Amino acid sequence: MILRIEDVSFSYPSAAALDGITLHVSRGEVVAIVGKNGAGKSTLLRCINHIITPTAGSVYVNERNIEKVSFLERARIIGYLSQKSEHVFPMSVFEVVLMGRYPYSPYRFSKHDEEIVAGILSRMGLGSLANRTFDRLSGGEQQQVLIARALAQETDVILFDEPTNNLDLQHQLEVMQLIRRIAKDEGKTALIAIHDLNLGASFADRVIIIHQKKIYSAGTPMEVFTEETLSQVFGVSVKIYNHGGIPHIVTVAPIS
Repeated sequence: MILRIEDVSFSYPSAAALDGITLHVSRGEVVAIVGKNGAGKSTLLRCINHIITPTAGSVYVNERNIEKVSFLERARIIGYLSQKSEHVFPMSVFEVVLMGRYPYSPYRFSKHDEEIVAGILSRMGLGSLANRTFDRLSGGEQQQVLIARALAQETDVILFDEPTNNLDLQHQLEVMQLIRRIAKDEGKTALIAIHDLNLGASFADRVIIIHQKKIYSAGTPMEVFTEETLSQVFGVSVKIYNHGGIPHIVTVAPIS
């Protein structure tokens, strides 16, 4: 077991967002976190990374309480890819990925940092983009570069918040295939907050549905994605088709 989330709750000033979330995730496992808009998916990822501090409960990575480590040390333990790129100034792809080495070299990047970045870009097939300007890349290319930056942090756990947002179908598949390959080949633990249930079903080992501030259902995609569960959580009538052991979800109509 790499990641333990124990009885985590969080409240905003106006309302509670999460209530008693407990989740254990193993090395190499890909877990999709799904739920309605506002269910708390992003809030959970931010609590895990202590971008926001849980009002109750604890998060452990390799049995270390994340609350008790420094910001830089935490960034060596957990990587995080937010929904939108924060890069608004022209930077080369190499420079963007090199930022992932900041937790190890906060004052000046070393030759070793540069070698790690070059190796990651090569392994991901992004070497030809190294000198390209980040803001001139396609959406799919940018996401792959940001994943490379997260890999440069050399963390055991990587959190992905809607990594397929605003991507076309080809780039959605490329990004999800990349995340799954990283988890399996590199032994990373990946948590993905995602709206697209079919992408989650296709690439995750387990699915967690957050509903009414709690974990409503958890298990394999086939166990979790049932017609009854999805109708209750999302308020829609669906049909589930078994496609080689992977559920394929077709929305029929809203439930009035």
